[in-house]
Amino acid sequence: MEENRKLSKIQKIALKHGILMMLALVGFFFLMKAFGLEHHLELRALNLLILFSFIYTALTTYKKQNNDQLPYLAGIQLGMLTSVIGAVSFALLVFLYVTVLVPDFMVEIREQEPFGQILNPYIVALTIVIEGSFSGFLASYASLQYLRPSRMKKRVKVNE
Repeated sequence: MEENRKLSKIQKIALKHGILMMLALVGFFFLMKAFGLEHHLELRALNLLILFSFIYTALTTYKKQNNDQLPYLAGIQLGMLTSVIGAVSFALLVFLYVTVLVPDFMVEIREQEPFGQILNPYIVALTIVIEGSFSGFLASYASLQYLRPSRMKKRVKVNE
């Protein structure tokens, strides 16, 4: 019973932060598009900052709601679920954008990007999901290292 309650807490937090992550990624995409910067691949590094910040806030939210406890596996699960929700929903929106809303953008991608000639909307969406998932795992791991108390702090408390 307790395990199911924790699982649903993780799912709720991941859903909320994953959707917020997707909205931030969409907002950043349209901001880049508005300034004509959508073909500057180096700006995609900011997507990682967006992803990292939402995973970190999801983990801190869980920790606050769980009596300042953040078990490692629950943290990895929460971070991965958050990133997968954000990445899959963003990939679906990008897929709709390049197939239905602005198909000419896919033509631009094919003409201007490295390896553009082999890209299609399915590969673009799949790439977003894969990048988001792997980056989410790394962001989860890094955030957990920062958020989890060190063993040294635990030893000091015990010895005092």
